[in-house]
Amino acid sequence: MRFQFLLLSLFTSLSVSAKYHEPDLSVQLSQSNDEWVGTVTANLQATEELSFTADIDSTGYLEIGSGYGLMLGQFYTEAFVSYGRADLIDIYNVGLFTGTALTRDIMIFANTSHEWRESVFLDLLNTKTNREWKNTLGASYTINQWSSFSYSFTHDRELTGSKSYYNSQDITLTLKPKWVEPYVKYTFGESRISPSDRTRTENSYEVGFNLRF
Repeated sequence: MRFQFLLLSLFTSLSVSAKYHEPDLSVQLSQSNDEWVGTVTANLQATEELSFTADIDSTGYLEIGSGYGLMLGQFYTEAFVSYGRADLIDIYNVGLFTGTALTRDIMIFANTSHEWRESVFLDLLNTKTNREWKNTLGASYTINQWSSFSYSFTHDRELTGSKSYYNSQDITLTLKPKWVEPYVKYTFGESRISPSDRTRTENSYEVGFNLRF
């Protein structure tokens, strides 16, 4: 869910001044193979550069994160870290996000991160830490003042274990009333519905909304 708020930070930085101490709230419901996962995420823009996020989903996965972002010329750039905990796994993530406006209506963005996934019973199971390198490239188009469309391509490569790689594509349509921003997203390819998932599912739907105060 951190990636979604990086996009919100990009849109805010390239359009209007950020609002501090006023949290954004997001609710998502994802579906794959008749399995539904609900997620609630909160984001606080503490200062012009510093933000904090926290989210929890219906699988019991809890994640907290922080980012430091600023404008570098025409590019909004944010370095971020996060820590997530599920019943049997700890997930650490560090990465970099950047984006810029090509025109008034078109924005492009990229994200790269390094993820460590550790079993809570690492020593007992005699297993090693799993590491993954994730990269995303995408674009967003503002259709009008009430809606936007975005597309992204993600390449997720395992750095340990089988050293496999996974590709996925996201298509998202967002509506933008004044206070609530509902959206629907469809993912092609293999991805995790919840970060705590050990395996990936092929193709999934997500519906949700962001509350903007």
